[in-house]
Amino acid sequence: METSAGFWLLAVPLLVGFTQAQTVEKYFRVGETLQLSPQPVSERIYSVVWKYGKYLLAEWVKDQIPLTYYSRFNGRTTVNTDTGELEIRNMTAADNEVYTVEINNQIQSRVHKIMAIEDVPRPEVEVKPLVCSSTSERCKLVCEGDVSKAGPVEYFWKKDDGEWATSGKNTVEIINDEETQRVKTFSCRIKNLFSEKESNASNVFYRIKPANSDDLHCGLWVTTLGAVMRSLAILALFVVVVYFLCQKLQTGCKCRKSDDAV
Repeated sequence: METSAGFWLLAVPLLVGFTQAQTVEKYFRVGETLQLSPQPVSERIYSVVWKYGKYLLAEWVKDQIPLTYYSRFNGRTTVNTDTGELEIRNMTAADNEVYTVEINNQIQSRVHKIMAIEDVPRPEVEVKPLVCSSTSERCKLVCEGDVSKAGPVEYFWKKDDGEWATSGKNTVEIINDEETQRVKTFSCRIKNLFSEKESNASNVFYRIKPANSDDLHCGLWVTTLGAVMRSLAILALFVVVVYFLCQKLQTGCKCRKSDDAV
């Protein structure tokens, strides 16, 4: 019983250490600067050791080891010995790794998992199945784009010029009903931490709404009225021309009578 109790007394601190360990994921774009901060400590810092994977990245011990940078990090890395903060410039995809830090000879429980991500691709909206047509009962729209190197992404959808609605997946289902038939285009957007791009596609279910009877009657009246107005204008012009011709003829007749009288 004493052996068992002693074993558990030793195991408890180990279990606590495991449960307190935490992995923090951080993403970066190639060419940018990365900054990592250690957990705060209560005492003044006298030693800092940063590692990437199992390899040394930077090391400093007050009055013993000058601040030293190792491997490919030399020349593009800065460690603040007052705070322990790490800064790496011109990050590359080769820098994808797990970074850990030891402050004052104590390995911190926070682990930094660093990953490079690229801009999202410009998506394309694909209709599935390929045989989907205006006579289909329902179809699926897929926001296609290779996001394997884009890190965590979000998908958004919108109808025509409406508001963007977030979606947990790159696929939406549309049903061939009156509401959907009034939508001209469906658009999708892909977004990650650093970029976003969008695309749209015509709606296979879209139908041009026929004019109602009131619109038809109104259009007929406008057409008829226009024709009548044009006819009246032509008639008025004809009357004016005839009037002036008559006036001219009457004037000519008076002149001839005057000449005959003389």
